[in-house]
Amino acid sequence: MKIALLTKKKKFEISEENITKKLKDDEVLVKISGTGICGSDLHFFRNGALGSMPPQFPLSLGHETAGIIVDKNKSNFKNYSNVIIDPLDISACKNIEKVLCGCGLKHNLCKHQTYLGSYPTKGSFRELMVLKKSQLTVLNKKIDPKISSMIEPAGIAQYCIDRAMVDENLDNKILILGCGAISMLISSILYSMGIKNITILDKISSRLLYAKKHFKAKKLIQQDLKKDSNPKITNYNYVFDLITNNESFDYGIKAINKSGKYIIIGIPETEDYIKINPHKLRIKEIDILNIRRSNVKFNRMQNIILKHSIPIHKLVTHYFKIEDIQKGFDMASSYSDKIIRGVVY
Repeated sequence: MKIALLTKKKKFEISEENITKKLKDDEVLVKISGTGICGSDLHFFRNGALGSMPPQFPLSLGHETAGIIVDKNKSNFKNYSNVIIDPLDISACKNIEKVLCGCGLKHNLCKHQTYLGSYPTKGSFRELMVLKKSQLTVLNKKIDPKISSMIEPAGIAQYCIDRAMVDENLDNKILILGCGAISMLISSILYSMGIKNITILDKISSRLLYAKKHFKAKKLIQQDLKKDSNPKITNYNYVFDLITNNESFDYGIKAINKSGKYIIIGIPETEDYIKINPHKLRIKEIDILNIRRSNVKFNRMQNIILKHSIPIHKLVTHYFKIEDIQKGFDMASSYSDKIIRGVVY
């Protein structure tokens, strides 16, 4: 069975692997039907690591994923069921129902967690995977299996909104910095809540226009923050930062209103520290919130997608066979051919 491995910066190789281990009672065998190329995957692709992590080649990446059960083993699933795969596994934790390690409140904070595609846990850019049954959720039959890997990033977007506790009853003014897949999903979900005053900023005009056409972004700002980090519009109640560098933070803090909430989502490209002026935060009483992965269950996310017609199918603009993963990452890394999200199958 084929597996794609990042053997050095910006270089994938296709290898063969055999799954010979006997399945444990809590394991199932899944054929991977699709894995999205996420922004965090691109950090590994370009730098070999996230932040100050040392590169650990070869790397097995991929976590936005879905598949088909080919051996249900002792689980209650049915063979050949389409499933969404939770990249987060906390089955090794002995305190799941307690608060001792944090996962009693939020499983995304469990100190015993493993995460697909995060070293040393193997990722899903492969044909077959052995997974814990607790990681699987049956796909709703109303959702196309070809786009089901996008339910995971949709869960990230929903978790950002949950963390921010966005009040849908107020006339909120929203700013989203960066116009990638999760930004577009945040925009669409907020709009479904009745929030219409949504602005997205990015330097790439084609992405902004795509967000306006398909994901309810009503106001667009095309601006390269490396060249100019001064906002022309201010007094936003919420700022969702999916860029997360000194320039975006400078812009967002200037743009946010008093008592505003600033939600940090993007993963910095390097370990560079963001310069924070506590005085600027204090005089506005700005709340800073951080996002780590997601705490949204996939059944809930499927219901939201179906109830509010969140257009996850519009995220996937390109499909790549696993043999063509190098092309997919090259395109995603350079934003060529107006790619939004590529899916490897």
